[in-house]
Amino acid sequence: MKRRVVLPWLASLVLPLHVTADPAVDPFAIRVTNEQELRILLSRPAAKLGEARVLEGKFRQSRHLREIPKPLVAQGDFSFVRDLGIRWHTRQPFDSVVVLTASGLAQSDDGGLVQRVSADEQPAIRLITRIFMALFTLDTQSLARDFDLHTGVPGAEANRWVIGLRPRAKAIASVFRDATITGRDDVEQVVLTDAQGDRTVIDLSAITYSGDPPGADLRALFALPRS
Repeated sequence: MKRRVVLPWLASLVLPLHVTADPAVDPFAIRVTNEQELRILLSRPAAKLGEARVLEGKFRQSRHLREIPKPLVAQGDFSFVRDLGIRWHTRQPFDSVVVLTASGLAQSDDGGLVQRVSADEQPAIRLITRIFMALFTLDTQSLARDFDLHTGVPGAEANRWVIGLRPRAKAIASVFRDATITGRDDVEQVVLTDAQGDRTVIDLSAITYSGDPPGADLRALFALPRS
């Protein structure tokens, strides 16, 4: 039986420290009308992200489905390369690699057969790649083109921030209903709620930054063998 990748909302187009957002905080409490204010709020993490060419770290993803009482949990490593895309290597509960770039999506399970979907076949992949790249780099100018931006007051904990996004275009709204990003010095958590109300929580940790261009070894990870 073929196993589905544990980044379900990405696949449907064919997603240590465990940070959980404070449920008392409403990320949509305040509509952002001045993008400059948001840039000031995010100035610390954005400064690091703006200089980074490569981000690497660990992820823990929980998929909350309405028809299943317990969340589906997966964890592994991710690599973000500004000029290439994003690579998710799920290590538990099984081994799977998903590479998302502007040219398409590729998936390999247990190092076996590679499934590919080109952006020419599914133009939405280009949109999803652009959104994810903007999420990872806190590119508010890019996000503001596709979303209404909101923020909340994350309680008494200093230096924490939370951003809420609601899509403007029907094409995006058909994939997910809203998203939230939470963090301090880094992007620590992304929560995606799809059009059916199912929720995907992605916690990021142990993030490292590099301003150097990606080396040959890292570039090779984005070149999955052809099926």
